[in-house]
Amino acid sequence: MREYIDDLDQIVDYCKCYNELDIEEACCMADFVVEHTFLFQSKWEMERTYKPVTFKKGEIEWDYIPFNDPEWTYAMNRNRYFLTLAQAYVLTGKEEYVKTFIRLIKHWITHNPCEPKYYGSTWRTIEAGLRCENWLKARELVYRSPYWDEEVEALFRQSMEDHAHYIIGHNDDFRRLSNWGIIENHGLFVAGLYLEKDTYIHVAKERLTKAVKLQVLEDGLHWEQSSLYHNEVLRALLDVAIAAKNNGIVLEDVYHEIVKKMVYAHLYMTKPNHIQLANGDSDHIDVRDLLVRGAYLYEEPAFKALAYEKVDFESIWDIGMKGVRVYDQLEAQVPNKPSHALAASGNYCMRDGWEEASTYVHFKCGSLGGGHGHLDMLHVDVAYLGEDILKDSGRYTYTDTKERYELKKAHAHNTTMVDGKPFTQLIDTWGYDKVAQPVQGRFITHPLYDYVEGAHLGYMDLEDSVYVSRKVLFIKPQIVVIADTFKAKGNHTYNQYFHFGKGELTVKKSQALFTGKQAKATLYSLSEVHMAKTSMLSSETYNHLEKLDVLTTEKENTGNTTLITVLVLEDQNNPMPHTLRCVPICTQGQTLESNESISAFNITLPEETYTVVMRHDESLRRLMVVEGEDVFAKVALIHEKDGEKKVYPITY
Repeated sequence: MREYIDDLDQIVDYCKCYNELDIEEACCMADFVVEHTFLFQSKWEMERTYKPVTFKKGEIEWDYIPFNDPEWTYAMNRNRYFLTLAQAYVLTGKEEYVKTFIRLIKHWITHNPCEPKYYGSTWRTIEAGLRCENWLKARELVYRSPYWDEEVEALFRQSMEDHAHYIIGHNDDFRRLSNWGIIENHGLFVAGLYLEKDTYIHVAKERLTKAVKLQVLEDGLHWEQSSLYHNEVLRALLDVAIAAKNNGIVLEDVYHEIVKKMVYAHLYMTKPNHIQLANGDSDHIDVRDLLVRGAYLYEEPAFKALAYEKVDFESIWDIGMKGVRVYDQLEAQVPNKPSHALAASGNYCMRDGWEEASTYVHFKCGSLGGGHGHLDMLHVDVAYLGEDILKDSGRYTYTDTKERYELKKAHAHNTTMVDGKPFTQLIDTWGYDKVAQPVQGRFITHPLYDYVEGAHLGYMDLEDSVYVSRKVLFIKPQIVVIADTFKAKGNHTYNQYFHFGKGELTVKKSQALFTGKQAKATLYSLSEVHMAKTSMLSSETYNHLEKLDVLTTEKENTGNTTLITVLVLEDQNNPMPHTLRCVPICTQGQTLESNESISAFNITLPEETYTVVMRHDESLRRLMVVEGEDVFAKVALIHEKDGEKKVYPITY
């Protein structure tokens, strides 16, 4: 019988040496389960819970739906806590953990036959796939126990056969294009290893290879446009690759090529504090363990550089001590370029370095994705000193509630709206009526700045159509310029939304000040807008809800309209005095002030000045003189330092 992991005693010793806190957390959760109390808070629980549910011993209802949320039922039947019990057992030697595990799995198998009446609850296919992984990893840790006897093994083996047959029987269009199919066939693959059934392994390999070729975009991101589900899919694919490597099974080259590309995309889509972006339906999770596994598999220095220094608690049980030796010997080296365009998905990742305190700017101008996508076209994230300055609001729940709708809508993201109307229309929590078409523009990266532009056609169906575009200029390391342009003939009301992280927001006339733990940010509007502070729902994880400060701006105007926003980032312990002012533009014998068609302003810092010039109307494609310098560009940056000026024409 093929084993899933090896070197168990050494793994335990390693955890006790390097993962003490994780051991405490695992044992705490295992103690809950011993008392038949269920709280789903493991790292890779897709839908976490915060309210415990307790059953009387011997009276567990596996299809129970508390809180009117069937996601609780699904989490209950993924049985991630079986693995926690098994880990707690081998880490402590306490027999109650293994006894509980055996009692619960026998109860589950006998009370949940693989029959149609259970298919919508305890036997959903995605849960079946996840159970295969969790059960088999748990079994690998406990089968040496005297309590794991032949009767339990036979019952377990038959159920695993049932799982494999069930997964094989489901391979429709939805699964081939969904994260479900990959997660399910990951389960089929590891079930095949345990059962020593080459047919199961072959089918799983074939389906998984086809799925990655279909579901993963050219830039390495999963098409559903959700960081969480990209990483869930990646986690499953990495686990298959590790299990294959451990058992001498060869996967196709294209499989590894795509998975490695996914790890690279994950690397760029992760904030400097190692937390995944909250794109679409996503949670606040440290995702370095995926980089650990990617580094082990592909021996890629960039993956190790941004992962944990030592192999983490999640990964050690998969890669074993052999993996630890490979990881420890691997040299760490950050990628050559900190900023990168994931153009196929429309995600643009800009940063000034790879340190945890680095500035990070993310811009979204891509497809909606599937049901996990949100109305986040032209959304901007900004992180600085390890803190969220501008952030996505998250997801909170999948139930058909007001909160679900609100967190998916445009005003829950750092984007714009016209006349209070959505540019993409929700029909329910998973479906859409009208979907805005993205229009991707230029992406330029330079040691001094990064620049990206994008637009969408979401308001072209209005009686007086409006073409919406956004330009983002990141002047490294502490200035972010956002220019929103609305092309229209008639009168409209335009809104911007800026969702801030945890801290305090104060608003005064045309500027807002955000103060976090260490970071500070001043937001200036160079347009005549009405600013207002409000609060909106925000969710870091499933079932977690809070209110955070939001800045909204509003302007009513006839004809083309441009809203210029400048964000200046500071360290509270090392403030950066600065001034911001509009400057005149000379062209064809005229002196122009900033208007809806053209903008020029400078930010003066203690030792240097940046002057930004932006053209918003192509009819003004002419030579301009700004601050005594000739400028011919759509966007230009003039940098003055030590008495010298240099003009950077960014895009024409």
